[in-house]
Amino acid sequence: MTPRTRESQARESHTRERKPRARRAAGHDWRAHRAAERPVEAFPRHGRFTLALAYANSYHVGMSSLGFQRVYELVHRTPEWSCERFFADGGGRPLSVESDAPLAAFGAIAFSISFEEDYVHFLRMLARAGIPARRSARGDGDPLVIVGGSCAMINPLTLSEFVDVFPLGAAENVLPPLLAALAGETRREAVLERLASEDGFYVPAHHHPEAGLLDQRLAKLELSAEQMRLPGHLPTTAIVTPKTEFADKFLVEMSRGCPEKCRYCWATFGMGSFRWHPTEFILAAIERARAVTDQLGFVATAVGDHPEIERILTEAGELGFRTAVSSVRIPAVSEGVLAALRASGDRSITLAPETGSDALRVKLNKPIPNSVLYDKVRLVFRHGMTQLKLYFIVGLPEETIEDVAAILEVAARCRELMLEELAPSGVIGHIHLGVNVLIPKPYTGYQRATMEELPVLRDRLKLLKQGAARLPNVSLSTMPLRQAVWQSYITKAGSDAADILEAAASGETIASVLRRYADRIEPEVFARAPGKLRWHFLRTG
Repeated sequence: MTPRTRESQARESHTRERKPRARRAAGHDWRAHRAAERPVEAFPRHGRFTLALAYANSYHVGMSSLGFQRVYELVHRTPEWSCERFFADGGGRPLSVESDAPLAAFGAIAFSISFEEDYVHFLRMLARAGIPARRSARGDGDPLVIVGGSCAMINPLTLSEFVDVFPLGAAENVLPPLLAALAGETRREAVLERLASEDGFYVPAHHHPEAGLLDQRLAKLELSAEQMRLPGHLPTTAIVTPKTEFADKFLVEMSRGCPEKCRYCWATFGMGSFRWHPTEFILAAIERARAVTDQLGFVATAVGDHPEIERILTEAGELGFRTAVSSVRIPAVSEGVLAALRASGDRSITLAPETGSDALRVKLNKPIPNSVLYDKVRLVFRHGMTQLKLYFIVGLPEETIEDVAAILEVAARCRELMLEELAPSGVIGHIHLGVNVLIPKPYTGYQRATMEELPVLRDRLKLLKQGAARLPNVSLSTMPLRQAVWQSYITKAGSDAADILEAAASGETIASVLRRYADRIEPEVFARAPGKLRWHFLRTG
């Protein structure tokens, strides 16, 4: 943080304003981005304490993150605090969107990392700022480096050589003690000691889970159902901008957790039981958005399972908003939901069958037969939707080549339903198949599973590509296998991955890194994990 008072600048490193170590090339020019932004609420630009809030990817991706925007809002709602945003765009020194201040000038930097592939961007941002990557190399003249977001709560060990503090849990629960420690302690080590004694924080310099030196597991402070029923706990967009994946949309979180417990999904295990925000809070938030946009996006793991989803969509439409929803669980597709989306101008919907066969879907703990899927797809196109996205996974345990071929059968049947229902309107729609490789994630039912062998995956993806090419109005995208191996490794790795991450951040290609460190990477990816799992020092769910 960088307090603005002259007295504070004499305090120790984590609270004083400093100049960067060396002159570097100018960073990204943010003037056009600032001009396009429309804040939902005007916050003071300066506070006694200022936090650097960084997203380890581009502005386009970072400002699409509701979690990142939520932290921005909560920091500004804390008395005496403000924050400035940083992203990975451009070269040279990272500069803040708000004031073009350099990243190294802040006493504390809070990174949000939602995707494992952004670990490399995180390290590159530190290098461009002139900040030592390894926490052991940082001293009183360097910022505290804090990392939150989904990756911190799945397995923070992979980044533990680089990060001073990992907040574990919802921003509403971990930000107050974090900001209090930063404002209240004058020494870097005092901040770390204080947070190490608090619930909801993993401090690698004080906690040593890989050495077996923890007395008890560290708690993750998730947002509870009781909190969600209180005012002030509904995450919404703080700044609307056209320069994001959700251009000009005001995003509203509908719920947390999921009614299902699919064996491959971290969110359903790591985010706790399904709970939702009260309808009156959601409708009140929509009213706040009217001054800056007429577009809404409702997001959650299970948007359609909110008990009053139809009422919310209908009232949003009556207020003149165009609405969109993230992926909807197949059972939650209903006449009312589709009618409300159609009335608001939306023509696209996303469903996730995950596999083409009923039997394999049951093994995933997702017992939804294809007959139900087809009924819902018919309903989708009957209500005038023209774009359908279907998500699938290959490389699942017990998967056969027949299960993979069944994905094409599902796609063909969905295409038939699309043509039947849209024919009277003279419109031909489009179906997109998004196919990912199973990455066994910590805390899921597959956390001990291995990634499927590459020759098998190549054959199965080839089958899907050839089959989809024979279906008009159907497209397919697949996950690159190198990316799948890399993500599988860094998802499960320990602190000994530090040098491998540094190699990737230095500019070495992922293909080269995978070859050079194959003797260390491949056992983590393709060998079943025996015994106690390294990430189980966290108490999640």
